Amino acid sequence: MTDVSGKPTLMVRMAAKLKGEVRADTLESFRRAGGVAYAEMERAEALRKRLADEGANLWHVEPGVSSQLLCSWNAFVLQSIGENLLDADYSADPRTVGYVPPVTHTQVTDCFNEVEPWSSRARQAAGNTALDISTTVRLPADLPEWAEAAPCPLPHLRGMLAATRAVRQHAEVALGVFEASVEDADEHARDLQRLRQLAAEGSTAADYAEGLLEADPDPNLHEAIEERLQRALEAFYHLGQLTAMPSLVARYDTGQVAAAPAQKGGAAPKLATPDSSAFDPWCLTSPLERTKWRKDPRAHQSIKELWEFDPDPAATLRIQDQIDAAESAGMITYAKNGSGTTLGSYFCCPWGAIYSVRRPVTINGRRLRAGQQFTYEVDADKVPKGGAFVRRLIVGTFAPTTDIEYCDPDGEHEF
Repeated sequence: MTDVSGKPTLMVRMAAKLKGEVRADTLESFRRAGGVAYAEMERAEALRKRLADEGANLWHVEPGVSSQLLCSWNAFVLQSIGENLLDADYSADPRTVGYVPPVTHTQVTDCFNEVEPWSSRARQAAGNTALDISTTVRLPADLPEWAEAAPCPLPHLRGMLAATRAVRQHAEVALGVFEASVEDADEHARDLQRLRQLAAEGSTAADYAEGLLEADPDPNLHEAIEERLQRALEAFYHLGQLTAMPSLVARYDTGQVAAAPAQKGGAAPKLATPDSSAFDPWCLTSPLERTKWRKDPRAHQSIKELWEFDPDPAATLRIQDQIDAAESAGMITYAKNGSGTTLGSYFCCPWGAIYSVRRPVTINGRRLRAGQQFTYEVDADKVPKGGAFVRRLIVGTFAPTTDIEYCDPDGEHEF
Protein backbone atom coordinates (compact mmCIF):
# COMPACT_ATOMS: atom_id res chain seq x y z
CA MET A 1 0.00 0.00 0.00
CA THR A 2 1.40 3.40 -0.97
CA ASP A 3 0.31 7.00 -0.61
CA VAL A 4 -0.36 9.37 -3.52
CA SER A 5 3.38 9.94 -3.95
CA GLY A 6 3.95 6.24 -4.54
CA LYS A 7 5.83 5.84 -1.25
CA PRO A 8 4.92 3.12 1.26
CA THR A 9 2.44 4.30 3.89
CA LEU A 10 3.36 4.60 7.55
CA MET A 11 1.45 1.38 8.31
CA VAL A 12 3.43 -0.51 5.67
CA ARG A 13 6.73 0.83 6.98
CA MET A 14 5.81 -0.05 10.56
CA ALA A 15 4.72 -3.58 9.61
CA ALA A 16 7.94 -4.11 7.66
CA LYS A 17 10.05 -2.81 10.54
CA LEU A 18 8.35 -5.18 12.97
CA LYS A 19 9.14 -8.08 10.65
CA GLY A 20 12.73 -6.95 10.16
CA GLU A 21 12.24 -6.46 6.42
CA VAL A 22 14.10 -4.04 4.15
CA ARG A 23 12.96 -1.94 1.18
CA ALA A 24 13.05 -3.52 -2.26
CA ASP A 25 12.90 -0.36 -4.41
CA THR A 26 16.26 -1.04 -6.04
CA LEU A 27 15.30 -4.65 -6.69
CA GLU A 28 12.12 -3.56 -8.44
CA SER A 29 14.18 -1.29 -10.71
CA PHE A 30 16.44 -4.19 -11.60
CA ARG A 31 13.38 -6.40 -12.15
CA ARG A 32 12.03 -3.99 -14.75
CA ALA A 33 15.37 -3.64 -16.49
CA GLY A 34 15.93 -7.39 -16.40
CA GLY A 35 12.91 -7.97 -18.58
CA VAL A 36 15.39 -8.07 -21.47
CA ALA A 37 16.27 -11.58 -20.28
CA TYR A 38 12.86 -12.82 -21.40
CA ALA A 39 13.28 -11.20 -24.81
CA GLU A 40 16.63 -12.96 -25.21
CA MET A 41 15.06 -16.23 -24.08
CA GLU A 42 12.33 -15.88 -26.72
CA ARG A 43 14.97 -15.37 -29.40
CA ALA A 44 16.88 -18.38 -28.12
CA GLU A 45 13.76 -20.56 -28.12
CA ALA A 46 12.98 -19.48 -31.69
CA LEU A 47 16.56 -20.33 -32.65
CA ARG A 48 16.31 -23.72 -30.95
CA LYS A 49 13.08 -24.49 -32.82
CA ARG A 50 14.60 -23.47 -36.15
CA LEU A 51 17.63 -25.67 -35.54
CA ALA A 52 15.37 -28.58 -34.64
CA ASP A 53 13.30 -28.10 -37.79
CA GLU A 54 16.50 -28.10 -39.82
CA GLY A 55 17.73 -31.25 -38.08
CA ALA A 56 20.80 -29.46 -36.74
CA ASN A 57 22.89 -31.26 -34.13
CA LEU A 58 24.11 -28.91 -31.38
CA TRP A 59 27.35 -30.89 -31.17
CA HIS A 60 28.19 -29.56 -34.62
CA VAL A 61 26.85 -25.99 -34.79
CA GLU A 62 28.91 -22.82 -34.82
CA PRO A 63 30.14 -21.72 -31.36
CA GLY A 64 28.14 -18.50 -31.45
CA VAL A 65 24.91 -20.49 -31.73
CA SER A 66 25.64 -22.52 -28.61
CA SER A 67 26.88 -19.43 -26.82
CA GLN A 68 23.66 -17.54 -27.57
CA LEU A 69 21.52 -20.41 -26.26
CA LEU A 70 23.63 -20.81 -23.13
CA CYS A 71 23.85 -17.13 -22.21
CA SER A 72 20.12 -16.57 -22.82
CA TRP A 73 19.38 -19.53 -20.57
CA ASN A 74 21.51 -18.20 -17.74
CA ALA A 75 19.94 -14.75 -17.88
CA PHE A 76 16.46 -16.29 -17.90
CA VAL A 77 17.12 -18.52 -14.87
CA LEU A 78 18.62 -15.71 -12.80
CA GLN A 79 15.76 -13.34 -13.65
CA SER A 80 13.21 -16.05 -12.84
CA ILE A 81 14.71 -16.81 -9.45
CA GLY A 82 14.80 -13.14 -8.48
CA GLU A 83 11.24 -12.39 -9.60
CA ASN A 84 9.73 -15.48 -8.00
CA LEU A 85 11.40 -14.73 -4.68
CA LEU A 86 9.98 -11.20 -4.70
CA ASP A 87 6.49 -12.26 -5.76
CA ALA A 88 6.27 -15.06 -3.20
CA ASP A 89 7.17 -12.70 -0.37
CA TYR A 90 4.66 -10.07 -1.51
CA SER A 91 1.91 -12.69 -1.81
CA ALA A 92 2.61 -14.07 1.65
CA ASP A 93 1.97 -10.70 3.30
CA PRO A 94 0.38 -7.95 1.17
CA ARG A 95 0.81 -5.55 4.10
CA THR A 96 4.54 -5.31 3.37
CA VAL A 97 4.62 -5.26 -0.42
CA GLY A 98 7.81 -3.46 -1.40
CA TYR A 99 9.73 -4.90 1.55
CA VAL A 100 11.46 -8.27 1.84
CA PRO A 101 13.47 -10.18 4.47
CA PRO A 102 17.25 -9.56 4.36
CA VAL A 103 17.94 -13.09 3.08
CA THR A 104 15.57 -12.52 0.16
CA HIS A 105 17.04 -9.09 -0.57
CA THR A 106 20.56 -10.52 -0.66
CA GLN A 107 19.62 -13.45 -2.88
CA VAL A 108 17.58 -11.39 -5.34
CA THR A 109 20.32 -8.78 -5.56
CA ASP A 110 22.94 -11.42 -6.36
CA CYS A 111 20.72 -12.94 -9.07
CA PHE A 112 19.68 -9.66 -10.70
CA ASN A 113 23.30 -8.45 -10.74
CA GLU A 114 24.20 -11.22 -13.18
CA VAL A 115 21.26 -10.84 -15.58
CA GLU A 116 22.68 -7.95 -17.61
CA PRO A 117 26.12 -9.53 -18.27
CA TRP A 118 24.55 -12.78 -19.49
CA SER A 119 21.99 -10.92 -21.62
CA SER A 120 24.79 -8.88 -23.17
CA ARG A 121 26.79 -12.02 -23.97
CA ALA A 122 23.70 -13.55 -25.58
CA ARG A 123 23.26 -10.56 -27.87
CA GLN A 124 26.95 -10.53 -28.73
CA ALA A 125 26.82 -14.22 -29.68
CA ALA A 126 23.71 -13.61 -31.79
CA GLY A 127 25.68 -11.07 -33.78
CA ASN A 128 28.87 -13.12 -34.05
CA THR A 129 28.53 -16.82 -34.85
CA ALA A 130 32.28 -17.28 -34.21
CA LEU A 131 32.03 -16.13 -30.59
CA ASP A 132 32.84 -18.99 -28.19
CA ILE A 133 31.86 -17.87 -24.71
CA SER A 134 33.61 -20.88 -23.16
CA THR A 135 36.97 -19.25 -23.94
CA THR A 136 36.25 -16.25 -21.72
CA VAL A 137 33.92 -17.55 -18.98
CA ARG A 138 34.23 -20.66 -16.81
CA LEU A 139 31.43 -23.02 -17.84
CA PRO A 140 29.06 -24.34 -16.82
CA ALA A 141 28.59 -21.31 -14.61
CA ASP A 142 27.30 -21.75 -11.07
CA LEU A 143 24.42 -19.84 -9.56
CA PRO A 144 25.33 -17.02 -7.14
CA GLU A 145 26.13 -18.15 -3.62
CA TRP A 146 23.05 -18.93 -1.55
CA ALA A 147 22.26 -16.44 1.18
CA GLU A 148 22.10 -18.01 4.62
CA ALA A 149 19.19 -17.74 7.06
CA ALA A 150 18.18 -20.00 9.95
CA PRO A 151 15.43 -20.86 9.55
CA CYS A 152 14.82 -19.80 5.97
CA PRO A 153 11.51 -17.84 5.76
CA LEU A 154 8.65 -19.89 4.35
CA PRO A 155 7.79 -17.34 1.59
CA HIS A 156 11.43 -17.50 0.47
CA LEU A 157 11.11 -21.28 0.13
CA ARG A 158 7.87 -20.93 -1.83
CA GLY A 159 9.58 -18.46 -4.15
CA MET A 160 12.41 -20.92 -4.71
CA LEU A 161 9.85 -23.63 -5.47
CA ALA A 162 8.03 -21.41 -8.00
CA ALA A 163 11.35 -20.62 -9.69
CA THR A 164 12.23 -24.31 -9.73
CA ARG A 165 8.97 -25.16 -11.49
CA ALA A 166 9.55 -22.55 -14.19
CA VAL A 167 13.18 -23.44 -14.75
CA ARG A 168 12.52 -27.19 -14.67
CA GLN A 169 9.84 -26.98 -17.36
CA HIS A 170 12.14 -25.16 -19.77
CA ALA A 171 15.14 -27.38 -18.98
CA GLU A 172 13.23 -30.61 -19.58
CA VAL A 173 11.79 -29.32 -22.85
CA ALA A 174 15.26 -28.26 -23.99
CA LEU A 175 16.63 -31.70 -23.12
CA GLY A 176 13.85 -33.42 -25.08
CA VAL A 177 14.45 -31.26 -28.15
CA PHE A 178 18.19 -31.80 -27.81
CA GLU A 179 17.90 -35.59 -27.62
CA ALA A 180 15.63 -35.67 -30.66
CA SER A 181 18.25 -33.79 -32.69
CA VAL A 182 21.15 -36.12 -31.94
CA GLU A 183 21.57 -38.42 -34.92
CA ASP A 184 24.91 -39.87 -33.77
CA ALA A 185 23.51 -40.99 -30.41
CA ASP A 186 25.84 -44.00 -30.20
CA GLU A 187 28.88 -41.76 -30.37
CA HIS A 188 27.52 -39.56 -27.59
CA ALA A 189 25.78 -42.23 -25.51
CA ARG A 190 27.81 -41.55 -22.37
CA ASP A 191 27.17 -37.80 -22.54
CA LEU A 192 23.45 -38.31 -23.11
CA GLN A 193 23.29 -40.59 -20.08
CA ARG A 194 25.00 -37.92 -18.01
CA LEU A 195 22.43 -35.34 -19.08
CA ARG A 196 19.56 -37.66 -18.21
CA GLN A 197 21.16 -38.36 -14.84
CA LEU A 198 21.45 -34.63 -14.12
CA ALA A 199 17.80 -34.12 -15.08
CA ALA A 200 16.79 -36.96 -12.75
CA GLU A 201 18.84 -35.47 -9.93
CA GLY A 202 17.12 -32.12 -10.30
CA SER A 203 13.60 -33.52 -10.65
CA THR A 204 13.96 -35.82 -7.64
CA ALA A 205 15.15 -32.98 -5.40
CA ALA A 206 12.36 -30.73 -6.70
CA ASP A 207 9.63 -33.35 -6.19
CA TYR A 208 10.82 -34.10 -2.68
CA ALA A 209 10.90 -30.40 -1.74
CA GLU A 210 7.44 -29.87 -3.22
CA GLY A 211 6.08 -32.75 -1.16
CA LEU A 212 7.46 -31.24 2.02
CA LEU A 213 5.96 -27.85 1.12
CA GLU A 214 2.42 -29.09 0.41
CA ALA A 215 1.38 -27.97 3.89
CA ASP A 216 3.02 -25.38 6.11
CA PRO A 217 6.05 -27.38 7.25
CA ASP A 218 7.55 -27.28 10.70
CA PRO A 219 10.43 -24.74 10.85
CA ASN A 220 12.74 -27.67 11.60
CA LEU A 221 12.12 -28.84 8.02
CA HIS A 222 12.94 -25.53 6.36
CA GLU A 223 16.62 -26.27 6.01
CA ALA A 224 15.99 -29.69 4.44
CA ILE A 225 13.57 -28.11 1.94
CA GLU A 226 15.97 -25.26 1.19
CA GLU A 227 18.86 -27.64 0.48
CA ARG A 228 16.78 -29.67 -1.97
CA LEU A 229 15.50 -26.61 -3.80
CA GLN A 230 19.04 -25.28 -4.08
CA ARG A 231 20.17 -28.63 -5.44
CA ALA A 232 17.30 -28.71 -7.96
CA LEU A 233 17.92 -25.19 -9.23
CA GLU A 234 21.65 -25.80 -9.55
CA ALA A 235 21.05 -29.05 -11.45
CA PHE A 236 18.60 -27.46 -13.91
CA TYR A 237 20.85 -24.41 -14.32
CA HIS A 238 23.71 -26.67 -15.36
CA LEU A 239 21.45 -28.89 -17.48
CA GLY A 240 20.30 -25.92 -19.55
CA GLN A 241 23.90 -24.89 -20.18
CA LEU A 242 25.02 -28.40 -21.10
CA THR A 243 22.19 -28.92 -23.59
CA ALA A 244 23.01 -25.54 -25.14
CA MET A 245 26.72 -26.32 -25.41
CA PRO A 246 27.11 -30.14 -25.30
CA SER A 247 30.87 -29.94 -25.76
CA LEU A 248 30.94 -29.12 -22.03
CA VAL A 249 29.40 -32.44 -20.99
CA ALA A 250 32.53 -34.57 -21.35
CA ARG A 251 34.44 -32.45 -18.84
CA TYR A 252 31.51 -31.67 -16.56
CA ASP A 253 32.61 -32.14 -12.95
CA THR A 254 29.89 -32.63 -10.37
CA GLY A 255 32.43 -32.54 -7.57
CA GLN A 256 31.20 -35.81 -6.11
CA VAL A 257 33.90 -37.18 -3.85
CA ALA A 258 35.26 -40.62 -4.65
CA ALA A 259 35.31 -43.45 -2.16
CA ALA A 260 38.33 -43.62 0.12
CA PRO A 261 41.19 -45.85 -1.04
CA ALA A 262 40.84 -49.49 -0.10
CA GLN A 263 42.94 -50.90 2.72
CA LYS A 264 44.63 -54.32 2.79
CA GLY A 265 41.84 -56.87 2.60
CA GLY A 266 39.81 -54.69 0.23
CA ALA A 267 37.46 -52.89 2.62
CA ALA A 268 37.15 -49.16 2.05
CA PRO A 269 37.96 -47.28 5.27
CA LYS A 270 35.17 -45.32 6.89
CA LEU A 271 34.44 -43.93 10.32
CA ALA A 272 33.30 -46.53 12.84
CA THR A 273 29.88 -46.12 14.48
CA PRO A 274 29.36 -45.95 18.28
CA ASP A 275 28.49 -49.66 18.47
CA SER A 276 31.98 -50.57 17.26
CA SER A 277 35.06 -50.98 19.42
CA ALA A 278 36.91 -48.88 16.83
CA PHE A 279 34.62 -45.87 17.33
CA ASP A 280 36.36 -42.56 18.01
CA PRO A 281 33.92 -40.10 19.63
CA TRP A 282 36.24 -37.23 18.64
CA CYS A 283 36.11 -38.02 14.91
CA LEU A 284 34.01 -34.91 14.19
CA THR A 285 36.46 -32.62 15.98
CA SER A 286 39.13 -30.83 13.97
CA PRO A 287 42.22 -33.07 13.82
CA LEU A 288 44.30 -29.94 14.40
CA GLU A 289 42.63 -29.28 17.77
CA ARG A 290 41.62 -32.68 19.16
CA THR A 291 44.47 -32.75 21.65
CA LYS A 292 43.32 -29.43 23.12
CA TRP A 293 39.67 -30.46 23.44
CA ARG A 294 40.52 -33.84 24.92
CA LYS A 295 42.12 -32.04 27.86
CA ASP A 296 38.84 -30.22 28.62
CA PRO A 297 36.55 -32.23 31.01
CA ARG A 298 33.48 -30.26 29.92
CA ALA A 299 34.27 -31.06 26.29
CA HIS A 300 34.40 -34.77 27.19
CA GLN A 301 30.90 -34.55 28.68
CA SER A 302 29.60 -32.58 25.69
CA ILE A 303 30.92 -35.11 23.18
CA LYS A 304 29.41 -37.94 25.20
CA GLU A 305 25.97 -36.29 25.27
CA LEU A 306 26.16 -35.40 21.58
CA TRP A 307 26.44 -39.06 20.59
CA GLU A 308 23.85 -40.17 23.16
CA PHE A 309 21.25 -37.87 21.61
CA ASP A 310 22.17 -38.60 17.97
CA PRO A 311 19.23 -40.61 16.54
CA ASP A 312 21.26 -41.82 13.55
CA PRO A 313 25.04 -41.76 14.13
CA ALA A 314 25.63 -43.50 10.79
CA ALA A 315 24.03 -40.54 8.97
CA THR A 316 26.21 -38.12 10.91
CA LEU A 317 29.35 -40.10 10.10
CA ARG A 318 28.52 -40.44 6.39
CA ILE A 319 28.80 -36.68 5.97
CA GLN A 320 32.10 -36.60 7.86
CA ASP A 321 33.31 -39.46 5.66
CA GLN A 322 32.61 -37.32 2.59
CA ILE A 323 34.45 -34.38 4.14
CA ASP A 324 37.45 -36.57 4.98
CA ALA A 325 37.50 -38.02 1.46
CA ALA A 326 37.37 -34.54 -0.07
CA GLU A 327 40.23 -33.41 2.15
CA SER A 328 42.29 -36.48 1.24
CA ALA A 329 41.64 -35.81 -2.46
CA GLY A 330 42.84 -32.22 -2.12
CA MET A 331 39.44 -30.77 -3.00
CA ILE A 332 39.26 -28.95 0.33
CA THR A 333 41.88 -27.88 2.84
CA TYR A 334 41.99 -26.35 6.31
CA ALA A 335 41.06 -22.68 6.09
CA LYS A 336 43.58 -19.97 6.91
CA ASN A 337 43.35 -16.28 7.65
CA GLY A 338 45.02 -13.52 5.67
CA SER A 339 48.34 -14.03 7.43
CA GLY A 340 48.40 -17.74 6.63
CA THR A 341 47.44 -18.99 10.10
CA THR A 342 45.01 -21.91 10.24
CA LEU A 343 41.62 -20.82 11.56
CA GLY A 344 41.24 -23.87 13.79
CA SER A 345 37.90 -25.28 14.91
CA TYR A 346 34.32 -24.02 14.96
CA PHE A 347 33.32 -22.67 18.37
CA CYS A 348 30.43 -25.12 18.93
CA CYS A 349 30.65 -28.74 20.06
CA PRO A 350 31.94 -30.99 18.43
CA TRP A 351 34.36 -28.24 17.28
CA GLY A 352 34.74 -29.32 13.68
CA ALA A 353 37.42 -28.02 11.37
CA ILE A 354 36.87 -24.98 9.17
CA TYR A 355 37.68 -25.78 5.56
CA SER A 356 38.41 -23.84 2.41
CA VAL A 357 37.25 -25.24 -0.94
CA ARG A 358 40.05 -25.60 -3.47
CA ARG A 359 37.93 -26.86 -6.34
CA PRO A 360 34.16 -27.49 -6.72
CA VAL A 361 32.97 -30.35 -4.56
CA THR A 362 29.60 -31.79 -3.57
CA ILE A 363 29.19 -32.83 0.07
CA ASN A 364 25.89 -34.11 1.47
CA GLY A 365 24.21 -33.06 -1.77
CA ARG A 366 25.44 -29.48 -1.49
CA ARG A 367 27.71 -28.12 -4.21
CA LEU A 368 30.50 -25.99 -2.79
CA ARG A 369 32.48 -23.57 -4.92
CA ALA A 370 36.18 -22.85 -4.99
CA GLY A 371 37.10 -20.20 -2.46
CA GLN A 372 34.19 -20.83 -0.10
CA GLN A 373 34.74 -21.62 3.58
CA PHE A 374 32.57 -24.09 5.45
CA THR A 375 32.30 -26.22 8.56
CA TYR A 376 30.16 -29.18 9.58
CA GLU A 377 27.71 -28.37 12.36
CA VAL A 378 26.29 -31.22 14.47
CA ASP A 379 23.95 -30.16 17.28
CA ALA A 380 21.73 -32.13 19.68
CA ASP A 381 20.56 -29.26 21.90
CA LYS A 382 16.96 -29.14 20.62
CA VAL A 383 16.31 -32.88 20.67
CA PRO A 384 14.97 -33.16 24.26
CA LYS A 385 12.43 -30.41 23.51
CA GLY A 386 11.14 -32.18 20.41
CA GLY A 387 13.40 -30.38 17.98
CA ALA A 388 15.46 -31.90 15.22
CA PHE A 389 19.01 -33.18 15.52
CA VAL A 390 21.10 -30.86 13.35
CA ARG A 391 23.51 -32.03 10.67
CA ARG A 392 24.38 -29.29 8.22
CA LEU A 393 27.17 -27.54 6.41
CA ILE A 394 27.60 -23.89 7.37
CA VAL A 395 29.04 -21.81 4.54
CA GLY A 396 30.37 -18.36 5.30
CA THR A 397 33.36 -16.28 6.28
CA PHE A 398 34.84 -17.36 9.59
CA ALA A 399 36.90 -15.34 12.06
CA PRO A 400 38.60 -16.19 15.37
CA THR A 401 36.49 -15.96 18.54
CA THR A 402 36.93 -16.60 22.25
CA ASP A 403 33.37 -17.98 22.57
CA ILE A 404 32.96 -21.67 23.35
CA GLU A 405 29.66 -23.51 23.12
CA TYR A 406 29.32 -26.87 24.80
CA CYS A 407 26.63 -29.42 23.96
CA ASP A 408 23.91 -29.07 26.59
CA PRO A 409 20.70 -30.85 25.52
CA ASP A 410 19.25 -30.65 29.04
CA GLY A 411 19.64 -26.91 29.57
CA GLU A 412 21.04 -23.69 28.24
CA HIS A 413 24.23 -23.33 26.21
CA GLU A 414 27.37 -22.93 28.25
CA PHE A 415 30.10 -20.48 27.26
